[in-house]
Amino acid sequence: MVELKTDRLVIRNFVYEDWKDLQEIALDKEASEYAVYDHPFPTSEQEVKGITEWFAKGDHFLAVQETAVNKVIGYIALNGGGNGSEMDLGYCFHSLYQGKGYATEACTAVIHYAFDILKAERLTSGTANLNYPSCRLLNRLGFRKTGEGTASFRKSPEGNPIEFVGAAFQLEKKDWVKSSFTS
Repeated sequence: MVELKTDRLVIRNFVYEDWKDLQEIALDKEASEYAVYDHPFPTSEQEVKGITEWFAKGDHFLAVQETAVNKVIGYIALNGGGNGSEMDLGYCFHSLYQGKGYATEACTAVIHYAFDILKAERLTSGTANLNYPSCRLLNRLGFRKTGEGTASFRKSPEGNPIEFVGAAFQLEKKDWVKSSFTS
């Protein structure tokens, strides 16, 4: 069971009752200009209930709950290989809570958790080059760009792949330990 607390947030395992908040996040994500840079996220009540139930069964998807409003405002995915030395960090926050430091606050807590508790040695992440807010967040957290490649997760109305240039990022534990986030 995961429960991380920050000044404004609780980062915890999902529970089934979070499905409405997750549906709001999914609908918001799918309406975003950045939606074309990621896999489509189901938005129907039945689909989101199923996803929430699946999220609740493991520690890979964590709900980010804003304590003042007692609402899930986003989620963080932390996936890794069997040995735990390398893990992948992903995140999604409702647009009403973007640009207010919540993602930085939540990701910082989860990075500490990944390095200190799960004993990861390296974190990876990825985003579209044109997803400037996500690129800025990763840079702010100390991730370094390690490569680029063309990707496509969706199709145009005509059925053609919507291609974009994506970037791979990496954060080494040794670099994190030297950063200002550890003080």
